[in-house]
Amino acid sequence: MIERASHFPEGVVHGFSTRLGGVSSGRFSSMNLGGRWGDAPDKVAENLRLLADMGGYAGRRLVRVRQVHGAAVIPASEVVEGSEADGVWHRIQAGAETPANERPVLAVMTADCVPILLVDRQGTVAAAVHSGWRGTAADIAGVAVAQLCGPGGARPEDLLAAIGPCIELDAFEVGEEVAAQFDAIADQLGLAQPLVAREGYAKPHVDLVACVRAQLEAAGLPANQIERVGACTHAHPDRYFSYRRDGAGIGQHLSFVGL
Repeated sequence: MIERASHFPEGVVHGFSTRLGGVSSGRFSSMNLGGRWGDAPDKVAENLRLLADMGGYAGRRLVRVRQVHGAAVIPASEVVEGSEADGVWHRIQAGAETPANERPVLAVMTADCVPILLVDRQGTVAAAVHSGWRGTAADIAGVAVAQLCGPGGARPEDLLAAIGPCIELDAFEVGEEVAAQFDAIADQLGLAQPLVAREGYAKPHVDLVACVRAQLEAAGLPANQIERVGACTHAHPDRYFSYRRDGAGIGQHLSFVGL
C-alpha cells in the first residue's frame, strides 16, 4: 500500500510506503523495504519489486544513500555504493537529459523519522529527504530547497512538498538538551507556537512535523504547497513500522519520487 500527495503534478511518480502489501512476516510484516535488521534478503527484494510495480517505476532506477542522520543532500549523479547523505536530488538539464525511462527515482528509508518529497510544478526538479531529529535541527529541509533552487534550478515558490508518515508530537518524547535545540529553532524562525510541549507530559515532546513545515516555509515555499501525507507512525501499528514503539528488528518504509 502506498500513500501519495494529492498536489504533485501528473507524470511524477512518488509515494510513501506503509507496512501493508508485502511478503515479510513477524515483526517485519509485511512490506519491509529495509535489510538492515535481519529480514530475509529474498523477502526484502520481493517487497522492493512489489513496491516498484505499485509505484510505477523500474526498480533498477532506485537511487538510495547510506543515511547518517546528517544534513547532506547530494545529486543523484554523484551517488555511488556507500555514499553517505540524508537526501538525494535530481534536476532535468535542458539539452542534456537522459530518456524518461532512465531517469533516477530518488528514495529514503524511515521508521519514525520525517520523509520529505519535493518537486516543482513543471516536473523538472525533485528531492527525497530523510529528516531525523538531528537532520531537522540542522534544517535539512532548507538545504534540499537550496540545492533544487541553485543556479539554473527552480524557484522556491514553484516547489511542492509532501511530508510523509512519521512520529508526531504526542509520541516523540525527548530530553531537555534536545528540547532546547527546538526551542532555539522556534525563536530563530519567529514562530507564534512553540515546537516543544511540556505541559501534560513527564518529559518534553517535540513536534517534528511543525518544525519541518516551518523550515520549508522559511525556505520560500508557500504554506498551501506543503502537504502532510499519512499519519503518526507510532500511533498506528497496523499501518506503519515505528522504531520508537517497537525497537530495532522491525521493518522500514521507503519514500520515493521520480520525474
